[in-house]
Amino acid sequence: MIINKYHLRYPLNGEVLMINTLTGAVDFFSQDLIDLMDKLPHIDPINLSNEEKDATKVLLDRGYIFRNNEDREHRLWQAKNIVDAGNEMQYVICPTYTCNFRCPYCFESHSLHEKITALTDEQLQAIMAAIDIFHQESGYTIGMINLFGGEPLLPFTKNIVKQICEEAVKRNFKIGCNTNGYHLSSFVQILKNYRDRMSIMVTVDGPKSIHDQRRIMTGGQGTFDQIQKGICDSLNHGIRTIVRVNIDQTNVDYIPLLIDYYQKNNLFNNENFSISFSPVTDHTCKGLGEDLMKGYEIVKKLQKNIPDFEKLEAQKSLNVGADMYRFFKPIMQLDPALKNKIEMIVPNIVYCESAEGKRVVFGPDNHIYACPDLVGRPEFKIGDYFPKFARQDWKWDKWKEFNSLTIPQCKSCASSPICGGGCAAEALIVHGNLNQPNCPQTNKQVFEYLDSIKEEILI
Repeated sequence: MIINKYHLRYPLNGEVLMINTLTGAVDFFSQDLIDLMDKLPHIDPINLSNEEKDATKVLLDRGYIFRNNEDREHRLWQAKNIVDAGNEMQYVICPTYTCNFRCPYCFESHSLHEKITALTDEQLQAIMAAIDIFHQESGYTIGMINLFGGEPLLPFTKNIVKQICEEAVKRNFKIGCNTNGYHLSSFVQILKNYRDRMSIMVTVDGPKSIHDQRRIMTGGQGTFDQIQKGICDSLNHGIRTIVRVNIDQTNVDYIPLLIDYYQKNNLFNNENFSISFSPVTDHTCKGLGEDLMKGYEIVKKLQKNIPDFEKLEAQKSLNVGADMYRFFKPIMQLDPALKNKIEMIVPNIVYCESAEGKRVVFGPDNHIYACPDLVGRPEFKIGDYFPKFARQDWKWDKWKEFNSLTIPQCKSCASSPICGGGCAAEALIVHGNLNQPNCPQTNKQVFEYLDSIKEEILI
């Protein structure tokens, strides 16, 4: 017998809470069962009592032990196969690095936003040629082009944005757009032509009084009213429009007022409108730690403070981003406030699409990146697309190999199947390479969460 090393043990009221990070199983075991599990690799199963044999079967069925190396490798293969199941490639195109906002938590440098740059026609054709190469190599059937920045929707990007959309249509790709929404109204006449395949994500960080402190123009002016006009214009032209709310300690208590605003303005009655909640993160290591919140903390607050949360979530008007539940899905089964949020628990061996090799980013600086968090930082590029396509395959391969089954420090970590090795962009920024992770200390985070719900588990 072989013990599955991918599990965590949390003593609780005379028992041990077992968290199988490879399979998602969560169980309460007696100390006797733990002792049996620990001695199984060292004894002959023939010598077990009937009671011990029954207990061993439970341990096998729940995936805490393996019969042999073959059984262990099969379980690991299953976990990796789940990760590889997706069939979509994402191609992120930045028409410009320029941005008319100066949001304090932005992961991009504001010095990058000051550069007045825009893709040329020649650059776009080179990008599309590179995309065709990546897509053919991927073998995936579905593709998506996502407009990103800087801010992709600025007055001087209209022509190139239209061309990008036309190129997406030629390839039957979906189209996404991440925008601050300030100039959205002036783009609606262009974007409405692609509404059959397009979704627009606009960031709004709270009601006007809060949003106008966070999402500000270069001169410090507020932006709420202009953005709401763009959202309404987009919806009036039948374009799927998603409001993304980035949440931290400074705005979480004001989100119910934003929901109330949209309810009073009847936006939830529009089938093309929805809201997506996401935590503010610090993957580019700017030092935002004091205001950051755990995802489960945010969701609990929102559930408590938004009167129609469950109803709006059920009708898909409110959506909770995947980042909210990172690292915590198995133990959320034990949290009375969140247990109904879990549909299926799968391993998180790879942290994100970039580390899966399913996302490629193109900037107006002629460079190719694996992650949108790193655009405009040529030291982290994986190649160039112009004046000729030149991919640095060793860097691209490093990205695709960055996961909890290949990173040396992660292989022996009990929590690595729910961690994925952490954020690769963070690892690059902190260490300058992808040979080691910037460890998010998932074990510690899991135990802190369990500490916070210990009394509720025991009820």
